[in-house]
Amino acid sequence: MFWFTRLTAERRRTIGHWLMELVIVVAGVLIALWLQQWGEQRRAAQEMKAAEDAVHDEVRASLQSLIWRQAISKCHIERAELLKSMLQKPGSHWPGLNENALLPVSIGDAAGVQTVIQGVWTRPHDAFTSSAWSSALTTGALAPMDRKRFSTLVALYDQIEFLAAQRDREDRAASTLSALTLPQELTPETRTRMLQALYEVDSGRFMFAFSIPEFMDHLRALGWNDKAAIDRTIREDQASIRAQGVNWRPCVARERNPFNEPAELPKG
Repeated sequence: MFWFTRLTAERRRTIGHWLMELVIVVAGVLIALWLQQWGEQRRAAQEMKAAEDAVHDEVRASLQSLIWRQAISKCHIERAELLKSMLQKPGSHWPGLNENALLPVSIGDAAGVQTVIQGVWTRPHDAFTSSAWSSALTTGALAPMDRKRFSTLVALYDQIEFLAAQRDREDRAASTLSALTLPQELTPETRTRMLQALYEVDSGRFMFAFSIPEFMDHLRALGWNDKAAIDRTIREDQASIRAQGVNWRPCVARERNPFNEPAELPKG
């Protein structure tokens, strides 16, 4: 700095002024960059929150489908036993079966019920969808999320996709069984095909029935407690059913909120 002391006072003031302007400019740039980064992080956090909320709603809808599946499980057991006993009877004549599995009316009379698909194997309109999840992955909205939390969501949606595949498998088998609504003569090939379809829908029932505990483990790991929302949905469903004057068969149980039940202790 010896050279600086040899400068005139005027030049020292000029250099000092330049240095001060440089500091101000650099500080301004750094502050602008920090504000830009802060804004981007805030925007990313907001986008992640919105994407996670949409995913949460989608997951809750899948859980509600599982809850209803659990409520009608006994009806499916009874329907599977009935079909099996009828298909295994000697003789080729099939008398037809037009009784609704969930309602104490014929299939034709139940056409106004919006919560079920009609047919020999009556089943719900399941909401095992992943559109919110796919959108979040496509946009990268979940990129800032903690990796462990993201991995839990991946595992949860792997289960939802598995359930959707089981639903599609059940739909194909139920479509085959729908022919049993009408009287007909059963050939050995037709009987074998119907028994195979019955196996498909009945094995799928186990997949739905035993999915809730694992599903709940994922939700608890994410810190999602939807007890109040599920309770509200169950109340609204019951009110809607009463308003429509629908009377289920005795095999239809009351919907149970899994958040009201204690979590299973880890094994081992």
